[in-house]
Amino acid sequence: MSEAAIKYIVKGAFEGTFTTQQKQLLTAASELPSGSEHQIDIYRGIITIATEISEKEYLDSTGKLNFEELTNIEIQKSPYLPLQHDAIFSLKGAKLADIELIGVQTTDQKTFGTIKGTIYTQAVKNKYQDLTLPKEEEGEENKFRKNQWNDNNWFDNKGCASFQMNGCLPKINGCRPAGCSAPSGCLRWLLYLLLALLLLWLISQCTQFGAHLRCYYDKWQTERELTKKEEERQKLKEKIEKTKQEIRPCQKIKEPKGTNEPKTYTFDLGKQSGTVVLKYDMFQIPDRVELIYDGKLVDVTADKQFDKLVLDGKKYNLDYLIPLGYAQGSGQLSYNYVYQKDKPTELLIRVIPSQEFDMTEWTIDILCP
Repeated sequence: MSEAAIKYIVKGAFEGTFTTQQKQLLTAASELPSGSEHQIDIYRGIITIATEISEKEYLDSTGKLNFEELTNIEIQKSPYLPLQHDAIFSLKGAKLADIELIGVQTTDQKTFGTIKGTIYTQAVKNKYQDLTLPKEEEGEENKFRKNQWNDNNWFDNKGCASFQMNGCLPKINGCRPAGCSAPSGCLRWLLYLLLALLLLWLISQCTQFGAHLRCYYDKWQTERELTKKEEERQKLKEKIEKTKQEIRPCQKIKEPKGTNEPKTYTFDLGKQSGTVVLKYDMFQIPDRVELIYDGKLVDVTADKQFDKLVLDGKKYNLDYLIPLGYAQGSGQLSYNYVYQKDKPTELLIRVIPSQEFDMTEWTIDILCP
């Protein structure tokens, strides 16, 4: 790991906002036609349940949408990634699978909404950020210059700013509104204001009234800061509560006629070492089940063949899901759990349904040592 950046290869649940220049309403990512106007631009997103994965697992993963780079993406603190707190990352080579588009709206110019899915990516967090702006080349305006009232526009337009009233700065006593050729009058009034503030400060230091006035001001400022900190603390607490996973005892879970959204469950294995067995039944529609312990994938479904599927008189060939680790019908997974006091006792179960159908169902039964 270099001194300039902190790098991870992660997998997690992604949710972000996107825009695209296409004017027709989107219903699913698979319906995006070709062409630059249909390319999705993700400009804000959060990764939850982030899990550090190997380079091989990243290279073997596939995405329905792939991005060369995504910037300003928040990765939330996770027990499966060595982050001390939430942090902002740049994502390199992001692969987005299991895509769902929600809240999609369209205007005359573009389409926008929320995109969700499973992401596989290389995450880079800058340790030091260079805030130095690029130098201006001769004869070229620096495009990073802040738009201030006395910037280059002042000199290029003889003191006029086109976005102000009548093409010039608003009229202030002592300023020259016609042409605004120089801010000399304004500077004089600014000096008067600074002198007045200096005089008030001297009075506050030399009189009892000034001392009381200063105390009231300091008290008001302190209370305002405390209120602000309390609001920030409350927001952080609410954010943490939303990211907490419900930890369940080992038990049987059934999802009858569930949607095709991925589901995660966290089970407490306790302090007894032994073999953990997960019995599952995916019924007719194949789904993928993953066992994750301490941030690592320890077992996953991998059927070698599927029975032919017929629903409502229609035949489906789902063999393309076999190399992706999906399973049909019943089976079981296992993990040799060794309790260590410095290791977690939670086992994460992730069920990824087939996207071929809107509805599916499954049962899983965790048997602890």
